[in-house]
Amino acid sequence: MTTLILDPHANQAAGKTFETDQESPFQIDELFFSRTDERGVIQAFNTVFTRISEYPEDALRGAPHKLIRHSDMPKAVFWLIWDTLKSGKPVSGYVKNRARSGKYYWVYALILPIPGGYLSVRMKPTSPTLGKVQALYKSILQQERDKALSPKDSAALLMQNLTALGFEDYSDFQAHAIVAEFQARERQLGRTPLASLTKALEVAEAQRTICNRIVTIMAELAQGAIYILNMKLKATKLGRDRAAIDAISNNYDLILADIKSGITRLGTLMSDASTANFRQSKESQFLLCASGIMSEVVDTFAKGDEAMTQAEKDRESACLDVLQDAYVTQSNDVVARMENECRQVLGRMDSLRQTLLGLSAVRVSLRVETHRLGEKAKGLDSLIADIDESHKRVQQDLEDVFETAARLQSAITCS
Repeated sequence: MTTLILDPHANQAAGKTFETDQESPFQIDELFFSRTDERGVIQAFNTVFTRISEYPEDALRGAPHKLIRHSDMPKAVFWLIWDTLKSGKPVSGYVKNRARSGKYYWVYALILPIPGGYLSVRMKPTSPTLGKVQALYKSILQQERDKALSPKDSAALLMQNLTALGFEDYSDFQAHAIVAEFQARERQLGRTPLASLTKALEVAEAQRTICNRIVTIMAELAQGAIYILNMKLKATKLGRDRAAIDAISNNYDLILADIKSGITRLGTLMSDASTANFRQSKESQFLLCASGIMSEVVDTFAKGDEAMTQAEKDRESACLDVLQDAYVTQSNDVVARMENECRQVLGRMDSLRQTLLGLSAVRVSLRVETHRLGEKAKGLDSLIADIDESHKRVQQDLEDVFETAARLQSAITCS
């Protein structure tokens, strides 16, 4: 709940929490930086942090980071952050903080585990995702209070809401959020898009398109098998004239099986990119954004920062450099593996196209034989029309797979 007061410093002296509905503004090109020990006690920070938080350096150094925690923040968020950090992984999220005067400010925080503690870099959130998160936090906070939820139970509730929004887990959400915030910030600063991130996103989208098309083709082939069965049933009514239709049906069946086998191999090849396994791709995007943010922080250290000694700058820069190199290497490994899968798709497409041509030839034979039988083949016409439409859909989906892989291959070659 927000409380308006006339003399915030009086409350500060009394040790009370005070908050106003005024914002403590900062610019989109500014980045907060701080380092804490394993307990969350502040060890180092930059001037942006001191200015926006409105705390002097001596009040921040050695203070718990929760000094700036705003009462509008659900316990769920901090539970998820600490749970992730304890597993040794970086984490990010939207956080509403409180300045010394009681003003508030929103940040998108990137928190990185390091030996002996954690590094935190915060930027100004400007993507549309922020509005959705603010509404979600308000709802979660109200339920925390109404139901007296524990931090863990509140985190479970938050995850239920994120799942309803289409996110598999918090890692999935934070990857989406950091990409959205990073790209929005880069655009507003008039910067050239980060090439490695652009490439990673393009590869991931190509993978997803191919996987979706494979699922569609498999469903269509299953329907094709039903068409063949119906054709054989209708052929039983032709008596001695059924032989040709049976032979054509069998050929069609064999070719469909070949196509299904080829598509299954493609599906196996792309298994790492299936919906359940897109985690690595998301992590890659997260790490690339994190590395870009860390690189900018190191650049700001080089330009001077009164709140940090040279020794602190050297220490933080060295730590960030090591993390950045590791994150870029991990990300590039994932992207390279996905690129290779797309290359292999191209290598397998020619045989599938040839098989599809064989299917076209069988369809022509079926039409010729049906026409020869005339009235005896009555009822097969509508079935043939269904087969034709199914064939066109399979062909189009295969072309989409080929074009997607070829487009990606071209982009990779040019990059």
